[in-house]
Amino acid sequence: MLPSLCRRARALTSFGILFFSSLILASSLILASPALLAAAPEGDKQTPPEAAPYTLAGIDVFGAKKTPESTILGILGIKEGATITPSLVTELGDKLKKSGKFAYTNISAADYGNHKSYLTVDVVEKGDEQRFKANPAPTGNVAVPQDILDWLKRYEKASFQMFQVNPRRMRDINDGHYLDSDPGLREYEEKMLETVPENYDILVKGLREDKDPVKRASCATLLGWAKDKKAVILPLEDALKDPDSQVRNNAARSLVPIAYLSAHTAVPFPIQPILDMLQYPAAADRNKAVSILLQLASDPANHQAIRSQGGGVLVQLAGAKHPAQREHSLTLLTVVTGESYGKDVDKWRAWWKAQQAGKWSPPKPPEPTPPSKTSKT
Repeated sequence: MLPSLCRRARALTSFGILFFSSLILASSLILASPALLAAAPEGDKQTPPEAAPYTLAGIDVFGAKKTPESTILGILGIKEGATITPSLVTELGDKLKKSGKFAYTNISAADYGNHKSYLTVDVVEKGDEQRFKANPAPTGNVAVPQDILDWLKRYEKASFQMFQVNPRRMRDINDGHYLDSDPGLREYEEKMLETVPENYDILVKGLREDKDPVKRASCATLLGWAKDKKAVILPLEDALKDPDSQVRNNAARSLVPIAYLSAHTAVPFPIQPILDMLQYPAAADRNKAVSILLQLASDPANHQAIRSQGGGVLVQLAGAKHPAQREHSLTLLTVVTGESYGKDVDKWRAWWKAQQAGKWSPPKPPEPTPPSKTSKT
């Protein structure tokens, strides 16, 4: 665990990096320049140019332990360079599901500003269904105060608008919750630091019992500003098995700064639910699990569990074509192993084989450099 003195420097995380997996920039959100939309001279009306299409830059397959990746790619029948649209992603998902080879399938697309798109194909093979067992869907109706839900909606709208302008702005996570560098958004967050503790019990009840997944997702976000960080970990980790993906996403997002706080203080943070989430058959779940583990890895006491239980998935992610998945996993592997393999995926694969065989041990830290001898003049 790092000395307490290390916390004097404020911990900051990039909004753009942390929330990339949650904010997919669809082509429908791309706006033409005002100059292009200006009225043309009378008699010379022009149609604004269409946005450039997204083209497939790579496909990553996860969960196929027995089925060759080539078999899955053959079923999909799509190659790099193809134009990617939401309807095509749906069509590919239906095609894979109708093959009847898997207990579960899912295809998600991540689009980048350079008009490159990456597909992630998740499968659960028959007999491997225990990888993710969701909690039963709640059936209750919890009276969460509408004013706090409305406040969150305004905050989320303002946050999304700011993301369009400054996607890489920084957020302070030093105290276990987000405080934005933008004064306007910070005002929303400081208000939630006041109102969430007053409504803590009803928010936890709403997260656990309300039948509306939108309300549960809102409760998961709001609980990120709870005062008692130790107490709120349990309901948020329970929500990582919610049947709704957005609830899981929001709960994991709220846990990221709490994980940072835990790694630098005495706040206990059960790591097993996060390692379980790393195995889920959904790209968004894995990405959020890696984000949390990156914070928990600041405490060396967590390294062994991350290596032994998460090493296989992290090595696979390290070889992913999807840039964000690849880079974050490489960083986490480097931290928990002490190895300096960089982007050499073959070396990381060899490391994982040695780790599984019990033939790997952490490298010894470098010897301190002796002070240079200087002669007095």
